[in-house]
Amino acid sequence: MKKFAATLFLIGMVAVAAFAQAPTLKIITETPGLPSELFYGSVKVKPIRIRPNTNPPVVITIADYDFFIQQQYIDFLRRFPEPEGLKFYVDILNGCVPSDVECIKYTRGALSANFFRSPEFQQKGAFVMYLYMASIGQRPISPAELSDSSKVERPHYAEFMADVASITSPDDRNGPDPAKKAALADAWMQRAEIVTKYPLSLTAAQLAQALQNTAGVTLPDQSVFNGKTRGQILQIVAESPEVAAKFYVPAFVSMEYLGYLRRDPEDCHNQANWFGTPDGSGCGYIFHNNRYGQLKAVLGGDLTENFIVRGFIESPEYQGRF
Repeated sequence: MKKFAATLFLIGMVAVAAFAQAPTLKIITETPGLPSELFYGSVKVKPIRIRPNTNPPVVITIADYDFFIQQQYIDFLRRFPEPEGLKFYVDILNGCVPSDVECIKYTRGALSANFFRSPEFQQKGAFVMYLYMASIGQRPISPAELSDSSKVERPHYAEFMADVASITSPDDRNGPDPAKKAALADAWMQRAEIVTKYPLSLTAAQLAQALQNTAGVTLPDQSVFNGKTRGQILQIVAESPEVAAKFYVPAFVSMEYLGYLRRDPEDCHNQANWFGTPDGSGCGYIFHNNRYGQLKAVLGGDLTENFIVRGFIESPEYQGRF
């Protein structure tokens, strides 16, 4: 497959006062082997991507089918697409008549949502998301939960991406190595905030119960925790059907922000993010969780997800990334 290289950078240079230090260029790499971000000081530099072997040069944009699909692989699966996968998705988009804008937009939304639903993503990003939700807590998904002290604004974008990178390789095709997932769960239970919340003195049964309390679930067979390590107990809870069923929608909404916009959801504990609503229902993260339920009652699951995805990938903020 073709990896689109940044061949030219346009950097807006700013005037620097006398004796002041000019901003410096810095490269930020989230996952080795995947594209890095270039910053001039705190300003992100956007590359101009030129399609190989074109004369005059043809600029690649997010509207191009192959680049759009490649970006879904990078943002959600943390790898480049295999040639047959890229062709499969591009062929579907080519099924739309070029003048049929609605067909193109609908198909882009449907294909993009499919990356979240894929088993590969569920073993990568969703696994990490559920580690946070089962051990640290969850963001509020309704105005009523804003007064619940157990609701936390986690995971943050940077920590989530770092944890996903620890179990992900750009060479992955069928999900992460199980040994990497086990290693992350073991290391997770040794983190300072986790040891404080779940002391090392807890028995296996006590730890299992405490994690289930944080997640708000009860596994039907408690014997699965017998003789397990702290990391294994966390992994059993995080990968349980009960956690997946309860947090599928919050994980989906979270990834709209972390995957597409590459930032945290709005902090709904901050009234400045309530967008004119008296109870916080207008805060983006709460709004999209509620919207999911409202649309699902009318459209069903897949169509709901496609519809919500379109709102993000058609937004000026997403388009402005590229």
